[in-house]
Amino acid sequence: MVHQKPGYSDADALAHFHAAKLVYFGEVFPGDGYPGIDPAQGGTLDGVLKTLASWTSSSFKVVPARGKVTDGRSLKEFVDMIVTVRDRVHRSMQSGKTDNQIVAEHPTAEFDEKWGRGRVSADAFVREIYAALKGQ
Repeated sequence: MVHQKPGYSDADALAHFHAAKLVYFGEVFPGDGYPGIDPAQGGTLDGVLKTLASWTSSSFKVVPARGKVTDGRSLKEFVDMIVTVRDRVHRSMQSGKTDNQIVAEHPTAEFDEKWGRGRVSADAFVREIYAALKGQ
């Protein structure tokens, strides 16, 4: 067990079974949807990305909080999705748009079929990113 920089919350840890090349992130990688980021519990967008970034090799088996065991390639797709949505939200913020206007643009549209079925809705995820970027 390794304590991580706050991502979902300030209590994030990962379990790494070195010999099996298996890793478990808890809610940082929910597996069934967009990640939750709970700033009230110390969670940060940057922490989510930093926690996941080192484990995207296809040689790792990844156990999500919910769903099927996958590998680092799927984790890389998840990280790339977060970065893409973050960048879209950031561009919209730079052009002066409010959180409601950005949500209405639906910057997650291309990812909703795969990631839009979990505990965190697409709109809530966009608002989490907006809040994280606004707080920087």
